[in-house]
Order: sequence, then C-alpha cells, then structure tokens
Amino acid sequence: MTAPHDTANRSGFTLVEVIITLLVAVILGSIMMQYLGSAVTRSSTPMKRLVVDTALQTTADSIIGAFRQTAPSDSGTWGDFRNTIGAAGTEQNNGYGEYRVLFNDFIQFDAAGNEAADVYGTAPENILKVVISGTGDDPLTFLLIR
Repeated sequence: MTAPHDTANRSGFTLVEVIITLLVAVILGSIMMQYLGSAVTRSSTPMKRLVVDTALQTTADSIIGAFRQTAPSDSGTWGDFRNTIGAAGTEQNNGYGEYRVLFNDFIQFDAAGNEAADVYGTAPENILKVVISGTGDDPLTFLLIR
C-alpha cells in the first residue's frame, strides 16, 4: 500500500520555490533600475538636441545664403543686412527661422590673430560676427566677411 503523500512521483515547483524566485527577480530588477533608470529616462535627450541643433544650423544656412545673394558691398547695404538678422538680446522669428540673437556686431583682430574688442566703435565694417541660439542653450557662431 502506498502512502497518500508520496512525493517521489510529483513534478513541478513548490510554493516556496516560486516565492524565492520572484523575490530574487524583484531584487535584481530594483538593482538594475538604480543603475539604468536615469539612462532610460534620459535616452531621448540626444535626439531632442539633434533636432534643435539641426534647426539652428538651418537658420544659420539661411542667413549665410541671404548674405551670399545680397553680397552687401557698401556700408548702407551692410548695415541693412545686419539689421535683418536682429539686435543682440532679441528673439527673432523671420524668414531665416526662429532664433535668439546673442551677438551681432562688427569685430576686428589684433596682430596675433585674436579677436580684439572694439571699445571705440572704430572697427572696420568688414567682419560681422553673429552668434545665435535656438530653443536650447548651445550657441552657433559664424563670421560674415565683406
């Protein structure tokens, strides 16, 4: 006669084994979330920056393209073109695109090739430095040379 609780023929997992397996899985999952959590939540940041940087580069290309088309040669045309870019510290949304002007002024270089401050406003108006930024904080700088 066989005993009613014969365990030799049973197959499967016991309740204790299932609970221990789930507990180990939860502990490992929480450890992985501590290490990978911020990487998963910030994984879209590079793509957002790429979109902003691409839009800013497109705006700069539009400004440079307009500069090449108009090719300002006299001071009046050069000043008008500079004004279409916008004054420093202003938000612009025009034919060039949507951008913030951080710097828009004529510059000069010293004998060593370093940018020199034009404290007297006497810089020859042949190098226009433009610094713009988009919705992000990364600026884009370019020089327009007459």
